[in-house]
Amino acid sequence: MRFITTPQRLALFTMALVLCVATQAAAKAGDLDKSFASGGIFSVTTGEAAAYAVAMQSDGKIVLAGTGFANGGFTDMLIRLNTDGTLDSSFGSGGIANFVPDSLAFGFFALAIQSDGKIVAAADGATGRQALMQVVRVNSDGNLDTSFGSGGFTPPMVFPLESGNLALQPDGRILVAAGVSNPNGVPSEMARFTTSGQLDTTFGNGGGVVNLAYQGPTQIALQPSGKILVASGGAARLVFQAQPAAQPGAITRYNSDGTVDKTFASSGTVASLASASALLLQSDGKIVIAGSLTSQVNAPSAANDVGFGIARYSSNGVLDRSFGARGVATVDFGANAPISGAFALAIQSNGDLVAAGAAGGTISGNKVTSAFGLTRFTSAGKLDTSFGLKGTVITTVASGQYSWVASLAIQNDGKIVAVGTSQFNTDNTNAYGARYLAQ
Repeated sequence: MRFITTPQRLALFTMALVLCVATQAAAKAGDLDKSFASGGIFSVTTGEAAAYAVAMQSDGKIVLAGTGFANGGFTDMLIRLNTDGTLDSSFGSGGIANFVPDSLAFGFFALAIQSDGKIVAAADGATGRQALMQVVRVNSDGNLDTSFGSGGFTPPMVFPLESGNLALQPDGRILVAAGVSNPNGVPSEMARFTTSGQLDTTFGNGGGVVNLAYQGPTQIALQPSGKILVASGGAARLVFQAQPAAQPGAITRYNSDGTVDKTFASSGTVASLASASALLLQSDGKIVIAGSLTSQVNAPSAANDVGFGIARYSSNGVLDRSFGARGVATVDFGANAPISGAFALAIQSNGDLVAAGAAGGTISGNKVTSAFGLTRFTSAGKLDTSFGLKGTVITTVASGQYSWVASLAIQNDGKIVAVGTSQFNTDNTNAYGARYLAQ
């Protein structure tokens, strides 16, 4: 028998330590967190699932919302993951909770978690030719909160829906904004519900606000004053798919009673250079939006490249010209991804802004493929070249398919969680979640 001497043990220990340090040193911001799920990516590859929203619980567990499939039909689906990306078996059935409303379900499009741990989500569906919206509240174990609305659901409302989001007021009331891009006269809408799941008749006209001034609401946010910001003009979610669109967007501000706040910007609305697919508020009150923007102008007959665009405004709707280049920051994902755009936005504890969406292009005919695309800007709107490959990250979750990030969340440790969908055709979609290192 050959024994290892103490000097040899020390040498082996030193070598192992060096290898460990070298491995850690090789990992950098924007890399997939290999400790999460499978190599950094969680997937639901049933061919009938989609993920549109993500939220972090106070205990670090991750909740995804979207579309599922059960008992021969589409469902409103929630998934809860442990911090390591595995399904949380204490939630729903093996980590997944499917809900089947009376109407045809297209899935949850928005998600928030109350301070008591209950989950609030907004879903869209249809009955006949009418598009519907309802809000659901779920207990922390994944079962419906039957004290909310009727058996856990608010009554379905007729809502022209392709895009939208929700926000929780500090008093627990729930705001939902939704509508249609290019609606041909179809109005966008906003509604408010009480904490018990009833339409709040003190808001707008009997609980709702109809507005022809904006199209395709994408995000909603609350200022500390209680005033309501609604971003619109972003890419539409056509049942399962969201594609970048370099079109003008807008931000409208409402008073807490649902009337337009005429003191904001110009008579209540400010135009946006980038399509407003995502919206957030900084701690200093400034407003940041993200979407799609022409990133490179090519000579005819070549098509222009579309990339990510981010703009920042003061709390009163004035473009912040100290951000990026005169208020706007852009990033191009290269010649192989000329049709790219952001659908999600998050802010890190140091003020850096992370945007995510689709990085893609046309490969033949009308078939478009894309991957998860992420980028990071400093608080001043400068591209953070230490993130990914000179400021951008492209993650192929499904080869040859159209994939996009729909929602972002930042963990307490700074890691970035991105959720989205990969679509082969309208009958084959899969849900994904990916976690990235922040430093």
